[in-house]
Amino acid sequence: MGSWYLVRHGETQWNLQGRIQGHTDVSLAELGRRNVRAQAKRLAGLTFAAVYASDLSRTVETAQILVNDADVSVQTDPNLREFSYGQWEGLTLEEVQARDPEDFALRFRQRDVEFAAPGGESAIQLLQRIRRFYVKAASVHGPEENLLVVAHGGSIRALTLCLLGLSDEHFWRFQVDCASLSVIRNYLGGRVLERWNITAPLCADSSNGGP
Repeated sequence: MGSWYLVRHGETQWNLQGRIQGHTDVSLAELGRRNVRAQAKRLAGLTFAAVYASDLSRTVETAQILVNDADVSVQTDPNLREFSYGQWEGLTLEEVQARDPEDFALRFRQRDVEFAAPGGESAIQLLQRIRRFYVKAASVHGPEENLLVVAHGGSIRALTLCLLGLSDEHFWRFQVDCASLSVIRNYLGGRVLERWNITAPLCADSSNGGP
């Protein structure tokens, strides 16, 4: 049986500064590139039937580093993007808390899956578009194939719920660090989470990164 290999993009300068990225197209920092190259060693020797990535530059570059010279192209899909955080994008968490303390609490403390930042998306809306990607990918790939998906913290959480058949309420129960690898294996009776959020050995000055 094959597996789904899920990798979050490497660190960007905004991750390192604690700024909210969302749909803003921020490129990888050099630290992020180094961490992705370290993660690529774990995937060396694997053959992927397909490689999918969000269409933002930080995920596309991460995917290209991971596959290196492998004979497989990176297919981009905007459904794999992170949350849209609307008016909060570019702000630090401290700035959001000072500007919108009640909304900050709903999103970052209460983890309300129906809450959306001003002009942004809720976790429910994110799940809806990730399900569109999942249904399409599952329809063209058999359980014996290995797939690599490079995305964001939110979209990896959402895809994990789809793959494991978990309800929306489990969305916030998964930690997804920058440049982390998670593996979900296909079996005849369903799928099994075999590895989650594997980051070591990465650079010592890495951070979990912001949204």
